[in-house]
Amino acid sequence: MSQLIVTSRYLKNGNQKNKTKRRNYTKYIATRETVEIRSQKFVDRNANATKNQEQLINDLINDFPESKRYLEYEDYEREPTIENAGELISTIVERNADVVGNRQNFVGYMAMRPGVEKRGSHGLFNEKDEPIILDRVANEIANHKGNVWSHVVSLRREDAVRLGFDNSDAWRELVKRHISDIANAQRIPICNLKWYAAFHDTTHHPHIHLIVYSTNPKQGFLTAKGIDKIRSAFANDIFHDDLQSIYQEQTLSRDELKTVSKTEFESIVRKIHQGGFVDPKLKNLVLKLNLQLQNVRGKKVYGYLPPNVKETVNNIFLELAKDENIQQLYEKWCSLERLKCKTYTQKEKELPALTDNKVFQPVRNMIIRTVLNMKPFDANTEIEGSEPNDEYFDNTPQSMSPLFDEAEPLAETETDESAAAIKYYIKWNDQYKKACKLIYGKDAKLNDFKKAEQLLLSESQRGNVLAVYDLGKLYSTDKLGERNEETSIAKYTRALQGFLQIEPNSKKLKPYVQYRIGKMFCYGLGTEQDYEKAFEWFERSAKQKNKFAQFSLANLYYYGSGVEKDLSQAFLWYQRSSSQGQPYAAYSIAQMYRYGEYVTKDNDTAQRYYKQALSGFLKIESDDMANDDLFYKLGQMFNLGLGTDSDVTKAIKYFKRSAEMNNKNGLFEYGKALLIGEHIPQDTDSTVKLLEKAVKLKNRNAKRFLALEYISGEHLEQDIEKGIALLTECADSGDVIACYRLGKIYLQGEIMPQNLDKAERYLLLATDNEYAQYALAKLYLQEEKYDIQKAVNYFENCADKNHWASYQLGRIYLFGAEGLTKDKEQAIEWFTKSANDGNEYAQAMLDNISKFENVLLANTIFSLLVSLSRCIQDSYDNDHKVLQSRVDRKLMRIIWRKKMELGEKEENHMDIQ
Repeated sequence: MSQLIVTSRYLKNGNQKNKTKRRNYTKYIATRETVEIRSQKFVDRNANATKNQEQLINDLINDFPESKRYLEYEDYEREPTIENAGELISTIVERNADVVGNRQNFVGYMAMRPGVEKRGSHGLFNEKDEPIILDRVANEIANHKGNVWSHVVSLRREDAVRLGFDNSDAWRELVKRHISDIANAQRIPICNLKWYAAFHDTTHHPHIHLIVYSTNPKQGFLTAKGIDKIRSAFANDIFHDDLQSIYQEQTLSRDELKTVSKTEFESIVRKIHQGGFVDPKLKNLVLKLNLQLQNVRGKKVYGYLPPNVKETVNNIFLELAKDENIQQLYEKWCSLERLKCKTYTQKEKELPALTDNKVFQPVRNMIIRTVLNMKPFDANTEIEGSEPNDEYFDNTPQSMSPLFDEAEPLAETETDESAAAIKYYIKWNDQYKKACKLIYGKDAKLNDFKKAEQLLLSESQRGNVLAVYDLGKLYSTDKLGERNEETSIAKYTRALQGFLQIEPNSKKLKPYVQYRIGKMFCYGLGTEQDYEKAFEWFERSAKQKNKFAQFSLANLYYYGSGVEKDLSQAFLWYQRSSSQGQPYAAYSIAQMYRYGEYVTKDNDTAQRYYKQALSGFLKIESDDMANDDLFYKLGQMFNLGLGTDSDVTKAIKYFKRSAEMNNKNGLFEYGKALLIGEHIPQDTDSTVKLLEKAVKLKNRNAKRFLALEYISGEHLEQDIEKGIALLTECADSGDVIACYRLGKIYLQGEIMPQNLDKAERYLLLATDNEYAQYALAKLYLQEEKYDIQKAVNYFENCADKNHWASYQLGRIYLFGAEGLTKDKEQAIEWFTKSANDGNEYAQAMLDNISKFENVLLANTIFSLLVSLSRCIQDSYDNDHKVLQSRVDRKLMRIIWRKKMELGEKEENHMDIQ
């Protein structure tokens, strides 16, 4: 199989103790069979290795035991020929050149050894195109006072040729693509990182030597975790298509398992109906568990069951897993999992039996829920999986789409000179530009903000209204320490007065000034918020082709703020703004195509506009003009794969930068990523601080998320009372999703005592949500609130989006209910709709609608077997949502967990002020 070998070490001078050994190793470099004798015809390179080679290999393995991990060692073990022995010996010596020589000699060996692909007089290269003077580099590295690391990245010859890594240019581009990953892994600021590499085109295993160090001798630290990161970055790039192929093959294996299993299950069901079911043990176990569960008090969940009931559940699982076809397909599943793991870790992964595999732990609770359903239809009957998957959060910003605050600086000839007669003017002079760069710089700190404040104060005193406005914005944040709301309002008020005074005589700048006035009314800066006035100013500016005003005007039409909601006008003005290169407008158009708002839903067109928007956003970032909203927006695009491939790691970096600038949405997303710990190490303490900060900034998503985490106890210490209080605050403030969550909690009566009055109250506040409609239908089937017509109506309202609602309607009409007559034709109609939407239970009901002798047991066993295949399917739906994921999440979690167990230090996170 395809494999990537990465070995890493730091270079140091040799010591006297090993001098003789090094001399022997160095001598062999010049005299080994596979180099000097390679061209001699009388040597049979396929003959068995010589005794000298065998002895030397044994000595080398004793001194360098990690050599057993090399690809060359695998080849030698498989075929101990002269050629393979020579390849192994040269590889061991080469990768431990710092032991047999010194830094200076090692650099020369890298650049000049036989097989190196030369780029001029030697093979050394780096990111620059200028010629490299070998002696100068060798002396520089030899005399460097800090650590110098050497990495060897090796491929098999057939993989290198197949994937195009058989030349130095391909390897050079690979290193350049991942130099930031290397810098992060070695904890060296990228601005201080230096590297050199050489490509060695050896016979069996082409490879590169990569030397890395920091210009600051005190910087740099490489752990085993850092080596894993470097290996993962290279492997995901080199074997991207191979890994995607593995995921696709796993999907095919899953689908094959599902198809074959369903055939087997249907055969069992037919035998049950015919009285010929040949597995009395499974039948008796199911009946036994059903009887046991009727006598169990409290939660009917596996972890809470008495030992004898757990044993029955385990025995049922064992019987289900005995099917020969399921065993074969599970083994195929395991083989693909091992293959994928070996690509990353170079280790063989041992997988347990199906019944012991923690991935399929939920099967036990599925068995319990399914057996509990062995009773006729009534208001409280549930079936496994009959609740729609509502685990989602609406994470969009809660204000209108962000406006791009800083327009591109105009040429000096377009500066507003007409304002000289009054106290205010607009000018993008050097002092103002410098202040902006200090504020929006990537690594801006308190001193930068203070310097910017002084520059802006100086400009504002001269009457530059741009500086006055930016002071208002600066004082509204905590960048200078604590916020100063009073001063911020005063500055904003003065800025608005300045814009209003300038506007009548502003000539070429008039559209821009009108836009800025509109924005201040829109957000209530220096005045009361007034969408109608904002609309008037935006419209004046937009008609004069100001792209920012066009975008803002479109927003008002889209949200119905200050004007009647009109999606056609919103789309029109978004298009006009986008055509002038406004990326936020392109993003809004993409959203409308994505969700089919006003225009026909079209994902391809949506992606095209997302790509256009992303290009514009990245341009703004490269110009050092990005603000906290933009970093958040970029994070969302990389997180969801909008206009680009999904890259969650990159998304988290943008969320972090947004959070560092105190953006409420960035704080929420970065805090959530730290808490879940899938792509970065978990840090619950930092998470709580970040989320609480977002809550103070009125981010209702953060407040709701925090409430649900306290309730579930999944990642934070469980505090149900605190969680319910927070969730109630969210619901009472108008958060529709919180209303649904709270209503469902009171309906289910598991976390809190059932309270159908409260459940009804909160669910009715969220009736536009299809999940709330489904929950309300279930509520009106309860005895205390029973209203069959309301239940039917709510099921019908959400049936188009929820195949469980159509399934429930089929059951109601098939079995009948108080106040509703049985109607087999209606039942078939709803079951058919549910089955066509992918509900296997509905299809089973259609197949057996006239056969009800022994139907409960038949459907129970059928449900158990179908659900077993679904558990296997769901494990892949959850683990591999995006085929293009650059890092296997599950393996990363395993690595983090293992490193934590070993006591290795985790990566640092953003400091919480």
